[in-house]
Parts: sequence; C-alpha cells; structure tokens
Amino acid sequence: MAPKPAKHPALFECVECGYQSAKYFGRCPQCQEWNTMVEGAAEAETAAPAGPGPQPQPLAEVDSASAPRRLTGLAEFDRVLGGGIVPHSVILIGGEPGVGKSTLLLEVSAALARQGHSVLYYSGEESAQQIKMRADRLGAAAAGISLLASGSLEDLKRLVHETRPGFLVIDSIQTLPSRRTAALGGSVASLRTLTAEIIELAKSGGVTVFLIGHITKEGQLAGPKSLEHMVDAVLYFQGETQADLRLLRAEKNRFGPLNEVGIFQMSEKGLASVSDPTQVLIQDRQSRSPGTAIFPAMSGLRPLLTEVQALVADSPFAGNPRRIAIGFDGYRLAMLISIIEKKLRLPFYKSDVFLNVTGGMVIRETAADLAVCQALVSSHRGVVPPANSVVLGEVGLTGEIRPVSFLEMRVKEAIRQGFSTILLPAANGPVSNYKGISVISIDNIRGLLEQLKA
Repeated sequence: MAPKPAKHPALFECVECGYQSAKYFGRCPQCQEWNTMVEGAAEAETAAPAGPGPQPQPLAEVDSASAPRRLTGLAEFDRVLGGGIVPHSVILIGGEPGVGKSTLLLEVSAALARQGHSVLYYSGEESAQQIKMRADRLGAAAAGISLLASGSLEDLKRLVHETRPGFLVIDSIQTLPSRRTAALGGSVASLRTLTAEIIELAKSGGVTVFLIGHITKEGQLAGPKSLEHMVDAVLYFQGETQADLRLLRAEKNRFGPLNEVGIFQMSEKGLASVSDPTQVLIQDRQSRSPGTAIFPAMSGLRPLLTEVQALVADSPFAGNPRRIAIGFDGYRLAMLISIIEKKLRLPFYKSDVFLNVTGGMVIRETAADLAVCQALVSSHRGVVPPANSVVLGEVGLTGEIRPVSFLEMRVKEAIRQGFSTILLPAANGPVSNYKGISVISIDNIRGLLEQLKA
C-alpha cells in the first residue's frame, strides 16, 4: 500500500497586511482589521538543487559599462525615470482607478513599438477588442504590440521565453492569476510571490517590465506597500479625474533622482507632456490677492514655480479652530502658525486656517516655510504681497531664516518666468548680480512682516 502524501499544515494570512499565523483570528492581531484572515496551504520546503549552483564573480571583473537607456519620446515620462528606461528593470506604476494608468502605458508601448521594440501587453481587466478601441482613439495601434487578454503567470512566462519581447506590460498585478498562488486568493503573499517571479523573469529573460498596481481605498498600493521594496522604480500617477492635469511622481528610483515630477495633460486623444509646467501651475499669478505666495520648488533636479494659497477666517468653533493643509505637511503648518503667533504677535487661536498648494503639487521641502508664512500673514492681515515676487527660506523655531539649497537654480527659473523680486534668506550670502531683478535678503521672520507692510 503506497504511503499517503504528507499533508502540509494550514496557514492563515491577513489579506490586508500579510500577517501569517497557524491559528485563525477573527481580528488580525497586526492591523486590527476584522474578517481578513484567509486559509491557504503552507508551502513545502524545497530540496536543495542538484549539481553546482551559481558561483560568485570578483567585483573587479564586473563590466561597469552602463547599459544605454531607452527613450520613449514622452519627455515627462523619460524625465521621471531619470533620462529613459533602464533595460531589464521592473517599474511599478500606481494610481487610483480611472486616473489614466492604462492610457499612459499604452502610449508608452506604442512609442517603443514605433522605435522597433516588441511589446507584450497583458490585460486582466479588458478584452483585446476594448484595448484596440482605445488604441485607435489614441493613435497607439502600433504593429509591434502583442495583446494577451487572458491567461496565467505561467502562460505569460512561456510566451516571454518563446517570443522574446523587449518590454512586458502587466495591467494589473492584482488581476494576474497563478496556479501556484490560487489557494491564497489575491492575498498579500500572492502578490509578493507573483512579483518575485516577474522580477526573476525580467532579470533572466532580458525583458523590461511595467507593472500597474491600483491604489486601495486606504490609499495603499496593491494592498500594503509590500511590493515597493522589490521593484526597481515606483511611480505614482495622480490627478483629479474631473480635471485634465496629471502628475507622475517618482517615489523610488534606483537609477534616477527621487521626487521627480512629470506633468501631463489629458485629452480625448491621450496624454501630452507639458513642456513648461510652471505656466500651468501659476496661470493666474497676475491676480494680486491676499493670502498667496509663489515658491520655486525643486522637483528632482528641476525647479518649478508653485503657488501657495492660505485662507485665515474666524472660526465658528470656539477654542477648537481647524488647521487643514493640502499638499503640505499639517504638523509643519501648525509649527509655523505657532512661530508667527510667538514672534509676530499675530493671534491665530480664534481663526480657521486652510492651506493649499495649487495644481495638485505636494511640497515636502522646508525651503517653503517662508512662502507659507507669507501666505498666512498676508491672509490674516488682508495685505497684498509684492507684485511679481517669489519667496523661499526655512524658518527656525526662534524665527531665524535658515539657508536653502539649489538657490542659483531657483533664482534662474524665477527670472526666466518674468519675476522681478526675490525674497530669500540672508544666510545664503550674496546672490549673483542679475539685471532687472530686486533681491531682498531676510534674516528673521520680522523682516517678512516689514516687507508686507511696505
């Protein structure tokens, strides 16, 4: 009588955070979510492979010649990636449903196909006919694109080894089934296993892979952000579906700068790169109103002029005013308000404060402190800031204005856009003499109040 195969013990995993346990819990001990534990079989330990394994290579003998990047022709897309696509890399593109991720990668696929590269496009959400209809509308029906609208990861790997495409697009990672992870039912462990096999396919099969990952209602990418550390680059595609402006932001890039932003405009014919993003972000800068400031933010290695708007109004909630910031850190906003109250004797404790960075931009630089303070003070006192002026500087807790980086690049961009006055930290030292521009150095936050009074 043949012995029965050994039964692997059950393993329960949380589909939200990936917590694993041999025991079932109604509430996940790690993320505290209810009814998220699903049962799957624990994987059997694999035996060591027979024969010699891979051998290490001396570092001095490794060829350090960098592989040439592939330019797609979409200027903003290439910029965000650091100057083009690095061959054999795995790039994860995340975003909310409907923002245009599939449209972006279909245009990228068409641009690569026109250059003679072969592209295999997998879609688990649309049929081949639906993709063709969108490609015809976008003018992206290139000859070098092959579609696969059904199948598993195993089928995809077989096709890659048979056809040897240069690029592989997976739309999306959540909809790609695999026979190995069928028991896990789309859990976090399933996504990690799929991504690990795709990365191995990219490195061993010589193919560059684009993965699309949806943002969940909790704002997380493909469940938790457990995939981000596995891939080479993580790009977020953002924008309001009712507006035409789209932002592509690099949150991780092993081959290029971080926090680089590409700006696109969506139309019925697809996405178009915005050649001069500053003109889009500060279209109404000539309208002089209290509560505004223009700040030259650094987007990777490119300065972009962005508008900071503030509204300070009497609060209907006595003793509990609201502090709401969009595109700026709320904790830092509260700190700057406290500095203004302490150093300038301006009361904010009875006022609601709303701060917004226009155009959907997100500012993480401390160099924007002085611009935020100008918008706050200007709105509180009802004073119009100086015309055609930009302001930058980090504000310390004692009210001093600390120096900022990339000052020369910021100043040149402000001059190129036609601004005539620049308020900057005195700690940065003298700025090169530019014709037709007024440079005002400020060493303390009181100097900002004096400029607004002038």
